[in-house]
Amino acid sequence: MTAPAPIAPPEHRARQQALRALAHERGYDAVVAWSRCGGTQDHHADVYWLTGFYTHQPFVGDLAGRWRATGHAAAVVPAGGPVTVIADTEQRQDPQPVADEIVVAADPVAAAAETLARAGGRRIALLGGEALAARWARALDERLPGATVIEDDGLAWALRAVKSPPEQALLRAAGALGARAMAAALAAAVPGATEAEVAAALVTEVTAAGGAPFGLVLSSSAWAHTLAPSGGPAGAAAYTTRALREGDLLRLDAYGSLGGYLFDLARSRVVGRPPDDEQRALLEAVVDSVAAGVERLRPGVTLGEVARRCDEVLAASAYARDHGMPHSPMDGAWGHGIGVSFEPPWIDPGSEVVVAEGMCLAIELRIEAPGLGGAQYEDDVLVTGAGPEVLTQPQAT
Repeated sequence: MTAPAPIAPPEHRARQQALRALAHERGYDAVVAWSRCGGTQDHHADVYWLTGFYTHQPFVGDLAGRWRATGHAAAVVPAGGPVTVIADTEQRQDPQPVADEIVVAADPVAAAAETLARAGGRRIALLGGEALAARWARALDERLPGATVIEDDGLAWALRAVKSPPEQALLRAAGALGARAMAAALAAAVPGATEAEVAAALVTEVTAAGGAPFGLVLSSSAWAHTLAPSGGPAGAAAYTTRALREGDLLRLDAYGSLGGYLFDLARSRVVGRPPDDEQRALLEAVVDSVAAGVERLRPGVTLGEVARRCDEVLAASAYARDHGMPHSPMDGAWGHGIGVSFEPPWIDPGSEVVVAEGMCLAIELRIEAPGLGGAQYEDDVLVTGAGPEVLTQPQAT
Protein backbone atom coordinates (compact mmCIF):
# COMPACT_ATOMS: atom_id res chain seq x y z
CA MET A 1 0.00 0.00 0.00
CA THR A 2 1.35 3.42 -0.96
CA ALA A 3 1.93 5.66 2.02
CA PRO A 4 -0.10 8.89 1.99
CA ALA A 5 1.74 12.13 1.42
CA PRO A 6 2.79 14.08 4.52
CA ILE A 7 1.23 17.44 5.22
CA ALA A 8 2.78 19.94 2.80
CA PRO A 9 4.42 23.20 3.99
CA PRO A 10 1.64 25.43 2.57
CA GLU A 11 -0.89 23.74 4.84
CA HIS A 12 1.35 24.24 7.88
CA ARG A 13 1.67 27.92 6.92
CA ALA A 14 -2.10 28.21 6.59
CA ARG A 15 -2.50 26.68 10.06
CA GLN A 16 -0.05 29.20 11.51
CA GLN A 17 -1.97 32.07 9.92
CA ALA A 18 -5.31 30.70 11.17
CA LEU A 19 -3.88 30.44 14.70
CA ARG A 20 -2.58 34.00 14.48
CA ALA A 21 -6.00 35.25 13.41
CA LEU A 22 -7.89 33.38 16.12
CA ALA A 23 -5.38 34.41 18.80
CA HIS A 24 -5.69 38.06 17.76
CA GLU A 25 -9.48 37.75 17.88
CA ARG A 26 -9.20 36.50 21.46
CA GLY A 27 -6.85 39.27 22.52
CA TYR A 28 -3.46 37.50 22.50
CA ASP A 29 -0.20 39.06 21.36
CA ALA A 30 1.54 35.72 20.82
CA VAL A 31 1.08 31.97 21.15
CA VAL A 32 3.60 29.44 22.40
CA ALA A 33 2.88 25.78 21.76
CA TRP A 34 4.75 23.41 24.07
CA SER A 35 5.14 19.68 23.51
CA ARG A 36 6.76 16.59 24.92
CA CYS A 37 7.90 14.18 22.23
CA GLY A 38 10.35 11.27 22.39
CA GLY A 39 7.58 8.66 22.04
CA THR A 40 4.90 10.38 24.13
CA GLN A 41 2.56 11.01 21.24
CA ASP A 42 -0.20 12.27 23.52
CA HIS A 43 1.75 15.49 24.22
CA HIS A 44 3.31 16.34 20.86
CA ALA A 45 0.21 17.49 19.04
CA ASP A 46 0.27 21.28 18.68
CA VAL A 47 3.92 21.74 17.72
CA TYR A 48 3.66 18.89 15.21
CA TRP A 49 0.35 20.16 13.81
CA LEU A 50 1.72 23.69 13.38
CA THR A 51 5.20 22.93 12.04
CA GLY A 52 5.62 19.20 11.35
CA PHE A 53 8.40 19.03 13.95
CA TYR A 54 8.89 16.08 16.30
CA THR A 55 11.95 15.25 18.39
CA HIS A 56 12.77 11.62 19.15
CA GLN A 57 15.06 12.50 22.04
CA PRO A 58 13.45 10.96 25.16
CA PHE A 59 13.06 12.95 28.33
CA VAL A 60 16.08 12.93 30.63
CA GLY A 61 15.99 14.55 34.05
CA ASP A 62 17.23 18.15 34.20
CA LEU A 63 20.91 18.70 34.96
CA ALA A 64 21.57 22.22 36.22
CA GLY A 65 23.97 24.14 34.01
CA ARG A 66 23.83 21.47 31.29
CA TRP A 67 20.30 20.84 30.03
CA ARG A 68 16.65 21.26 30.86
CA ALA A 69 13.44 19.87 29.29
CA THR A 70 15.12 17.40 26.94
CA GLY A 71 12.63 15.66 24.69
CA HIS A 72 10.53 18.82 24.56
CA ALA A 73 9.94 21.34 21.78
CA ALA A 74 8.13 24.62 21.29
CA ALA A 75 6.68 26.72 18.51
CA VAL A 76 6.32 30.47 19.00
CA VAL A 77 3.74 32.24 16.82
CA PRO A 78 3.68 36.00 17.49
CA ALA A 79 1.00 38.34 16.22
CA GLY A 80 3.58 39.74 13.83
CA GLY A 81 7.03 38.42 13.08
CA PRO A 82 8.62 35.06 12.42
CA VAL A 83 7.35 31.67 13.50
CA THR A 84 10.09 29.98 15.53
CA VAL A 85 10.64 26.33 16.35
CA ILE A 86 12.62 25.63 19.52
CA ALA A 87 14.37 22.27 19.12
CA ASP A 88 16.35 20.30 21.68
CA THR A 89 18.70 18.70 19.16
CA GLU A 90 20.59 19.48 15.98
CA GLN A 91 19.65 16.08 14.57
CA ARG A 92 16.90 17.42 12.36
CA GLN A 93 14.30 15.46 10.48
CA ASP A 94 13.70 15.57 6.75
CA PRO A 95 11.66 17.48 5.73
CA GLN A 96 12.69 20.39 7.89
CA PRO A 97 10.24 22.01 10.32
CA VAL A 98 7.96 24.56 8.65
CA ALA A 99 9.04 27.77 10.37
CA ASP A 100 10.86 31.01 9.69
CA GLU A 101 13.65 30.18 12.09
CA ILE A 102 14.85 27.19 14.09
CA VAL A 103 16.58 27.62 17.43
CA VAL A 104 18.50 24.64 18.82
CA ALA A 105 18.91 24.85 22.58
CA ALA A 106 19.90 22.60 25.46
CA ASP A 107 17.33 24.58 27.44
CA PRO A 108 14.10 24.90 25.41
CA VAL A 109 12.39 26.69 28.30
CA ALA A 110 14.89 29.56 28.29
CA ALA A 111 14.96 29.65 24.48
CA ALA A 112 11.16 29.88 24.29
CA ALA A 113 11.15 32.70 26.85
CA GLU A 114 13.85 34.63 24.98
CA THR A 115 11.96 34.23 21.70
CA LEU A 116 8.72 35.46 23.27
CA ALA A 117 10.51 38.40 24.89
CA ARG A 118 11.90 39.47 21.51
CA ALA A 119 8.43 39.21 19.98
CA GLY A 120 7.00 41.49 22.67
CA GLY A 121 3.45 41.45 23.88
CA ARG A 122 1.89 41.17 27.30
CA ARG A 123 -0.76 38.50 26.79
CA ILE A 124 0.54 35.11 25.66
CA ALA A 125 -1.51 31.97 24.98
CA LEU A 126 0.03 28.66 26.00
CA LEU A 127 -0.88 25.44 24.19
CA GLY A 128 0.08 22.11 25.75
CA GLY A 129 0.62 23.45 29.25
CA GLU A 130 -0.04 20.03 30.79
CA ALA A 131 3.39 18.99 29.51
CA LEU A 132 5.13 22.00 31.03
CA ALA A 133 6.52 21.08 34.45
CA ALA A 134 5.69 23.53 37.25
CA ARG A 135 9.33 24.52 37.74
CA TRP A 136 9.66 25.22 33.99
CA ALA A 137 6.46 27.28 34.02
CA ARG A 138 7.89 29.37 36.87
CA ALA A 139 11.11 29.86 34.93
CA LEU A 140 9.11 30.97 31.89
CA ASP A 141 7.19 33.52 33.96
CA GLU A 142 10.37 34.83 35.58
CA ARG A 143 11.92 35.50 32.18
CA LEU A 144 8.81 37.35 30.95
CA PRO A 145 8.26 40.14 33.50
CA GLY A 146 5.11 42.08 32.81
CA ALA A 147 3.65 39.40 30.55
CA THR A 148 0.77 37.07 31.41
CA VAL A 149 0.87 33.50 30.13
CA ILE A 150 -2.60 31.95 29.86
CA GLU A 151 -3.29 28.28 29.12
CA ASP A 152 -5.77 28.13 26.25
CA ASP A 153 -5.74 24.76 24.48
CA GLY A 154 -9.12 25.65 23.01
CA LEU A 155 -7.36 27.80 20.41
CA ALA A 156 -5.82 24.79 18.71
CA TRP A 157 -8.73 22.44 19.37
CA ALA A 158 -11.07 24.81 17.53
CA LEU A 159 -8.79 24.75 14.49
CA ARG A 160 -8.00 21.03 14.58
CA ALA A 161 -11.57 19.71 14.87
CA VAL A 162 -12.30 19.57 11.12
CA LYS A 163 -9.67 17.69 9.16
CA SER A 164 -8.35 18.83 5.78
CA PRO A 165 -8.32 16.41 2.81
CA PRO A 166 -4.61 15.56 3.35
CA GLU A 167 -5.33 14.88 7.02
CA GLN A 168 -8.26 12.68 6.06
CA ALA A 169 -5.99 10.65 3.79
CA LEU A 170 -3.53 10.15 6.64
CA LEU A 171 -6.33 9.13 9.02
CA ARG A 172 -7.65 6.61 6.48
CA ALA A 173 -4.20 5.09 6.14
CA ALA A 174 -3.70 5.02 9.90
CA GLY A 175 -7.09 3.39 10.44
CA ALA A 176 -6.37 0.72 7.84
CA LEU A 177 -3.04 -0.03 9.50
CA GLY A 178 -4.69 -0.27 12.90
CA ALA A 179 -7.26 -2.70 11.55
CA ARG A 180 -4.55 -4.91 9.99
CA ALA A 181 -2.55 -4.86 13.20
CA MET A 182 -5.59 -5.78 15.26
CA ALA A 183 -6.38 -8.63 12.87
CA ALA A 184 -2.84 -9.93 13.31
CA ALA A 185 -3.19 -9.78 17.09
CA LEU A 186 -6.51 -11.61 17.10
CA ALA A 187 -5.11 -14.28 14.77
CA ALA A 188 -2.29 -14.82 17.28
CA ALA A 189 -4.75 -15.17 20.18
CA VAL A 190 -4.99 -18.95 20.25
CA PRO A 191 -4.97 -21.30 23.26
CA GLY A 192 -1.43 -21.56 24.60
CA ALA A 193 -0.25 -18.20 23.23
CA THR A 194 0.67 -15.61 25.82
CA GLU A 195 -0.79 -12.15 26.15
CA ALA A 196 2.68 -10.81 25.35
CA GLU A 197 2.79 -12.79 22.09
CA VAL A 198 -0.56 -11.32 21.07
CA ALA A 199 0.80 -7.85 21.79
CA ALA A 200 3.95 -8.60 19.79
CA ALA A 201 1.90 -9.57 16.72
CA LEU A 202 0.15 -6.20 16.78
CA VAL A 203 3.30 -4.17 17.35
CA THR A 204 5.15 -6.06 14.60
CA GLU A 205 2.45 -5.24 12.05
CA VAL A 206 2.51 -1.55 12.96
CA THR A 207 6.29 -1.15 12.86
CA ALA A 208 6.70 -3.20 9.65
CA ALA A 209 4.45 -0.69 7.87
CA GLY A 210 6.45 2.29 9.15
CA GLY A 211 3.91 3.16 11.81
CA ALA A 212 4.66 4.10 15.40
CA PRO A 213 3.18 2.05 18.26
CA PHE A 214 1.74 4.39 20.87
CA GLY A 215 0.12 2.01 23.30
CA LEU A 216 -1.67 -1.29 23.76
CA VAL A 217 -3.69 -2.38 26.77
CA LEU A 218 -4.69 -6.03 26.89
CA SER A 219 -6.43 -8.19 29.46
CA SER A 220 -7.92 -11.66 29.46
CA SER A 221 -9.93 -14.27 31.36
CA ALA A 222 -11.33 -13.18 34.73
CA TRP A 223 -9.12 -10.06 34.49
CA ALA A 224 -10.66 -8.94 31.18
CA HIS A 225 -12.75 -6.43 33.13
CA THR A 226 -9.58 -4.42 33.84
CA LEU A 227 -8.03 -2.02 31.36
CA ALA A 228 -4.73 -3.86 31.69
CA PRO A 229 -2.73 -5.69 34.34
CA SER A 230 -0.57 -3.73 36.75
CA GLY A 231 2.62 -5.44 37.77
CA GLY A 232 2.96 -9.21 37.65
CA PRO A 233 5.48 -11.17 35.57
CA ALA A 234 5.69 -8.43 32.92
CA GLY A 235 6.31 -5.67 35.45
CA ALA A 236 4.64 -2.44 34.32
CA ALA A 237 3.75 -3.76 30.87
CA ALA A 238 0.11 -3.57 29.82
CA TYR A 239 0.02 -7.34 29.21
CA THR A 240 1.46 -10.41 30.91
CA THR A 241 3.19 -13.66 30.00
CA ARG A 242 0.07 -15.55 31.03
CA ALA A 243 -0.94 -18.24 28.51
CA LEU A 244 -4.43 -17.92 27.04
CA ARG A 245 -6.88 -20.76 27.58
CA GLU A 246 -9.81 -21.93 25.49
CA GLY A 247 -12.92 -20.02 26.51
CA ASP A 248 -11.06 -16.97 27.86
CA LEU A 249 -12.50 -13.56 27.11
CA LEU A 250 -9.79 -11.36 25.59
CA ARG A 251 -9.96 -7.60 25.07
CA LEU A 252 -7.48 -5.34 23.32
CA ASP A 253 -7.37 -1.56 23.00
CA ALA A 254 -4.62 -0.41 20.63
CA TYR A 255 -3.43 2.98 19.47
CA GLY A 256 -0.58 4.09 17.27
CA SER A 257 0.16 6.42 14.38
CA LEU A 258 1.09 6.61 10.74
CA GLY A 259 2.45 9.87 9.39
CA GLY A 260 1.74 11.42 12.80
CA TYR A 261 -2.01 10.68 12.69
CA LEU A 262 -3.54 8.20 15.11
CA PHE A 263 -5.59 5.06 14.96
CA ASP A 264 -7.43 3.94 18.10
CA LEU A 265 -9.53 0.79 18.11
CA ALA A 266 -10.62 -1.97 20.45
CA ARG A 267 -11.83 -5.51 19.93
CA SER A 268 -12.88 -8.43 22.13
CA ARG A 269 -13.28 -12.13 21.49
CA VAL A 270 -13.47 -15.54 23.08
CA VAL A 271 -10.29 -17.57 22.65
CA GLY A 272 -10.42 -20.92 20.87
CA ARG A 273 -14.18 -21.46 20.63
CA PRO A 274 -17.48 -19.67 19.98
CA PRO A 275 -18.82 -17.60 22.89
CA ASP A 276 -21.36 -19.10 25.26
CA ASP A 277 -24.70 -17.33 25.73
CA GLU A 278 -23.51 -15.03 28.51
CA GLN A 279 -20.33 -14.09 26.66
CA ARG A 280 -22.27 -13.50 23.44
CA ALA A 281 -24.66 -11.11 25.17
CA LEU A 282 -21.71 -9.13 26.53
CA LEU A 283 -19.94 -8.99 23.17
CA GLU A 284 -23.09 -8.02 21.29
CA ALA A 285 -23.81 -5.22 23.77
CA VAL A 286 -20.54 -3.41 23.07
CA VAL A 287 -20.61 -3.96 19.30
CA ASP A 288 -24.26 -3.06 18.73
CA SER A 289 -24.26 0.09 20.87
CA VAL A 290 -21.11 1.45 19.21
CA ALA A 291 -22.52 0.61 15.76
CA ALA A 292 -25.67 2.58 16.59
CA GLY A 293 -23.55 5.62 17.44
CA VAL A 294 -21.58 5.27 14.21
CA GLU A 295 -24.79 5.25 12.18
CA ARG A 296 -26.04 8.41 13.91
CA LEU A 297 -22.74 10.27 13.36
CA ARG A 298 -23.78 12.54 10.48
CA PRO A 299 -23.39 16.25 9.73
CA GLY A 300 -25.91 18.41 11.56
CA VAL A 301 -26.66 16.20 14.56
CA THR A 302 -25.20 16.95 17.96
CA LEU A 303 -22.74 14.68 19.72
CA GLY A 304 -25.28 14.53 22.54
CA GLU A 305 -27.73 12.85 20.14
CA VAL A 306 -25.04 10.34 19.15
CA ALA A 307 -24.28 9.47 22.77
CA ARG A 308 -27.95 9.16 23.70
CA ARG A 309 -28.54 6.77 20.80
CA CYS A 310 -25.66 4.61 22.04
CA ASP A 311 -27.24 4.62 25.52
CA GLU A 312 -30.63 3.57 24.10
CA VAL A 313 -29.21 0.57 22.26
CA LEU A 314 -27.10 -0.48 25.24
CA ALA A 315 -30.14 -0.27 27.54
CA ALA A 316 -32.12 -2.51 25.17
CA SER A 317 -29.38 -5.15 24.94
CA ALA A 318 -29.78 -8.63 26.37
CA TYR A 319 -26.79 -7.96 28.64
CA ALA A 320 -28.39 -4.83 30.16
CA ARG A 321 -31.74 -6.58 30.57
CA ASP A 322 -30.05 -9.33 32.58
CA HIS A 323 -27.48 -7.26 34.49
CA GLY A 324 -28.71 -3.66 34.40
CA MET A 325 -26.93 -0.75 32.73
CA PRO A 326 -23.20 -1.27 33.21
CA HIS A 327 -20.89 1.21 34.87
CA SER A 328 -19.17 3.51 32.38
CA PRO A 329 -15.38 3.68 32.85
CA MET A 330 -15.49 6.95 30.85
CA ASP A 331 -18.11 8.59 33.09
CA GLY A 332 -20.87 8.30 30.48
CA ALA A 333 -18.83 9.47 27.47
CA TRP A 334 -18.83 7.40 24.29
CA GLY A 335 -15.60 8.57 22.73
CA HIS A 336 -13.57 11.52 21.54
CA GLY A 337 -12.04 13.34 18.64
CA ILE A 338 -8.93 11.88 17.04
CA GLY A 339 -6.24 13.32 14.79
CA VAL A 340 -2.67 14.00 15.91
CA SER A 341 -3.85 13.16 19.45
CA PHE A 342 -6.81 12.05 21.51
CA GLU A 343 -8.69 15.32 21.60
CA PRO A 344 -12.01 17.10 22.01
CA PRO A 345 -14.86 17.05 21.25
CA TRP A 346 -16.14 14.36 23.62
CA ILE A 347 -19.14 12.24 22.70
CA ASP A 348 -21.17 12.96 25.80
CA PRO A 349 -24.97 12.81 26.29
CA GLY A 350 -25.03 16.49 27.25
CA SER A 351 -22.87 17.72 24.38
CA GLU A 352 -24.29 20.40 22.10
CA VAL A 353 -21.36 20.21 19.67
CA VAL A 354 -22.75 19.93 16.15
CA VAL A 355 -21.18 17.25 13.99
CA ALA A 356 -19.51 18.67 10.87
CA GLU A 357 -18.19 17.08 7.72
CA GLY A 358 -14.47 16.42 8.12
CA MET A 359 -14.58 15.60 11.83
CA CYS A 360 -12.97 12.34 12.90
CA LEU A 361 -14.07 10.64 16.12
CA ALA A 362 -13.43 7.41 17.97
CA ILE A 363 -16.62 5.81 19.34
CA GLU A 364 -16.08 3.24 22.08
CA LEU A 365 -17.53 1.27 24.96
CA ARG A 366 -15.87 -0.91 27.58
CA ILE A 367 -17.97 -3.01 29.93
CA GLU A 368 -16.48 -4.30 33.14
CA ALA A 369 -18.08 -7.61 34.13
CA PRO A 370 -16.18 -9.05 37.12
CA GLY A 371 -16.64 -12.80 37.29
CA LEU A 372 -17.48 -13.03 33.60
CA GLY A 373 -14.64 -10.87 32.33
CA GLY A 374 -15.14 -7.79 30.22
CA ALA A 375 -15.46 -6.56 26.65
CA GLN A 376 -14.63 -3.48 24.61
CA TYR A 377 -15.30 -2.25 21.10
CA GLU A 378 -14.08 0.92 19.37
CA ASP A 379 -13.96 2.29 15.84
CA ASP A 380 -12.54 5.45 14.27
CA VAL A 381 -15.09 7.24 12.09
CA LEU A 382 -14.65 10.03 9.55
CA VAL A 383 -17.73 12.20 9.02
CA THR A 384 -18.44 12.70 5.31
CA GLY A 385 -21.25 14.26 3.32
CA ALA A 386 -22.33 10.75 2.34
CA GLY A 387 -22.44 9.55 5.95
CA PRO A 388 -20.06 7.99 8.45
CA GLU A 389 -16.96 6.27 7.07
CA VAL A 390 -15.48 3.65 9.41
CA LEU A 391 -11.70 3.83 9.15
CA THR A 392 -10.98 0.82 11.35
CA GLN A 393 -12.98 -1.89 9.63
CA PRO A 394 -14.74 -4.15 12.15
CA GLN A 395 -13.32 -7.58 12.88
CA ALA A 396 -15.58 -10.51 13.74
CA THR A 397 -16.04 -11.13 17.44
